[in-house]
Amino acid sequence: MPKRTKKETEADRKLIRRVRDRYKVMSEADQENRELALEDLRFVNVPGEQWDDNMTQNRGDRPCYEFNKLRPAGKRVINEIRANRPAGKVRAVEGGDKNTAELYEGLIRNIWNISDGDTVVDHAAEYLVDAGMAAWQIDTEYSSDSAFDQDIIVRAIKNPFCLFSDPSSQDFLKRDADDWILTEKISKASFEERYPDANPVSFDDVIFEDEDDWKSEEQVRIALYDYKEPAEKDLWLFTIPDGEGSKQIVVDSESDEGQALAEQGAQPERTRLVKYHKIMRVIISGDAVLEQPVELAGSQHRYVQVHGEYKVVDGKSLWWGLHRFSKDAQRSYNVSRTAIDETIAGAPRAKWWATPEQAEGLTNQWATAHDQNRPFMLYNPDPATGGAPPQRMGGADVPVALMQQAVIASDDIRDTSGLHEASFGEESGEKSGIALARKQSQAQIVTYNFPDNMAKGIRRTWEILIDLIPEIYDAEREIRILGSDGTESYETINQFVEDENGDTIRINDMSAGKYDVTITTGPSFSTLRQEAAEVYGQIAGQNPELMQVAGDLVFKSLDFPYAEDIAERWQAILPPQIQQLINSDSEIPPEVQQMMQQAEMAMQQVQEQGQLVQAAAAEVEEEKNVAEKTKLEIQVALADMEAKKTAFEAEITKKLAELTLKKADQTAEGLGETREGLSNELNQAMAEIQKLVAEFMQASVQTLAEIQGKNQPQVVFAPTPKVTKLRAKRENGELVAIPEYENVTQ
Repeated sequence: MPKRTKKETEADRKLIRRVRDRYKVMSEADQENRELALEDLRFVNVPGEQWDDNMTQNRGDRPCYEFNKLRPAGKRVINEIRANRPAGKVRAVEGGDKNTAELYEGLIRNIWNISDGDTVVDHAAEYLVDAGMAAWQIDTEYSSDSAFDQDIIVRAIKNPFCLFSDPSSQDFLKRDADDWILTEKISKASFEERYPDANPVSFDDVIFEDEDDWKSEEQVRIALYDYKEPAEKDLWLFTIPDGEGSKQIVVDSESDEGQALAEQGAQPERTRLVKYHKIMRVIISGDAVLEQPVELAGSQHRYVQVHGEYKVVDGKSLWWGLHRFSKDAQRSYNVSRTAIDETIAGAPRAKWWATPEQAEGLTNQWATAHDQNRPFMLYNPDPATGGAPPQRMGGADVPVALMQQAVIASDDIRDTSGLHEASFGEESGEKSGIALARKQSQAQIVTYNFPDNMAKGIRRTWEILIDLIPEIYDAEREIRILGSDGTESYETINQFVEDENGDTIRINDMSAGKYDVTITTGPSFSTLRQEAAEVYGQIAGQNPELMQVAGDLVFKSLDFPYAEDIAERWQAILPPQIQQLINSDSEIPPEVQQMMQQAEMAMQQVQEQGQLVQAAAAEVEEEKNVAEKTKLEIQVALADMEAKKTAFEAEITKKLAELTLKKADQTAEGLGETREGLSNELNQAMAEIQKLVAEFMQASVQTLAEIQGKNQPQVVFAPTPKVTKLRAKRENGELVAIPEYENVTQ
């Protein structure tokens, strides 16, 4: 590491003083809130913290029992946050487009998945509810040790009390904060490895120490200081060719596009000076700048901090968690229950009263009668008692006032937290399921601010990610996209290609347009998927026709092995109308659309022919006194024809699916590289369909002849002519099917 000059050392000292001064301002402004929040956190989670020092000293050796009712109440709210995961949706604004918005959304889901964002939120929820403050950060890292590409990651902050923000910020989520300080501890070994020329002197942070003293001796606390630095840049307006015309673009003078235009000698038509700020980060220890200030990507700070409840009282910001106003009730309950236990433990036990004559020779037996389960007791009859046995005298009763006080304190805990019996599924005064549901809903409304504020924090996270993505994912690369159901796909972003005019364009440009985000809160997708699978199964059982139009979606909702594979295969055999609806976003060539219409007409003709044969069979059975054997033969013939009809429809649907699912581009795989290739494939597919139609028509005519008992001549259909219509008429009192073909005279 090069030796620092005097000028650099003075600059470092100035920077260290600045960080120390800002830390003092931040910590003092929030000191009271943090001290009370730490007290709340210990009260709920650390055994022995629910009795204050004065009470324990006065009680001496007397017991101080704790019956922690606040922790389950907190878990009720924490687990509600876990059960209802907020989900984000990216929307295009100001030049953005829907496809890029979907790329943003899928990429953010992938970032969240790689970061294990649910665990980050779960950790933060514990502090949000119990202490009133939660925090996490967004960071970047290289995708691998052998690449220069970076990835964005969401990281948990182990101890949110180590994060400090600008106290002058007015926004609830600190969007307008000028600076942040995050202090963290690293081992001395790691410190010496990362900063070999620096002394292991900890940054001042003794107000909110989060480690034991013996651990602090082996660790060094450092501080990350993020701040805004004013900057200026020029905006350039250019007019560039665009096909046969031209278009105007605005570029940043410091951007790659702006630099490229400048190198080409392009002169901007207009310029404008823009003032903005950079996000800078410096890392310091107690007496040295460990890492010099560097500019971070993006225009927003990378920290997210949310509070359980937040109010401004007399100009001072106050925040707290769920338990702040329930602690006194919990203390009262502990005192009452401890007194009850003390009374029971110290009260005399029940005794037997006997005369000397009754107990003579039996004193050992009566002395152990209180703790031994004897089948019988012996005594000596005493004439003075009239022969009555010894009498049992009960112990002292617990005072009723103590019992009442414990009940009152328990009710106070529920009242101050807003969580009553019904909130935990317990039986209370409700007599019906509707009343119980209403009581549970009331409890959720009382504590709704906690999951709602957590959702706002997640929305803030998505805002930061949207700001960072164009800066980090700024080159051509393949990224993984995750859907809301967890399905994955891969897309190439920032890809340069040539359009039909030979101009170079950029597709999936992550820097084009602006985007915002909205957050919805509800059960996680896996929970919804389980509920949907159950509902869809019931509907499909009652309405089997649902499977014919949405069977693929039903299987997609299942978590069974190979469910996705079955869904894909089912989609391939859906009716053509559904196939066309699924692929409505893609441009289907006119040739394919025409062939689909012809295939649909062919299927309709097959269905009409099948109905014709069915009608003929019904008429034969109705008009003629046929034998049971003949009826059976007719039924067999109908079943055989129905099987052929089903096979025909399945084959047609398969061929249509193969064509429908292919891309409309002439160069797409499977459609040939030219229009001629597309036409040849369509002609081949249509010829196969016409062949299938002819074969079915031949089979239906033969079946009809068998039913009518006639030896009709076999009709031969050419495989290529197209069937345009089927006509039914009676000849000699019998129904006969007459097909009409394209360019064929009957």
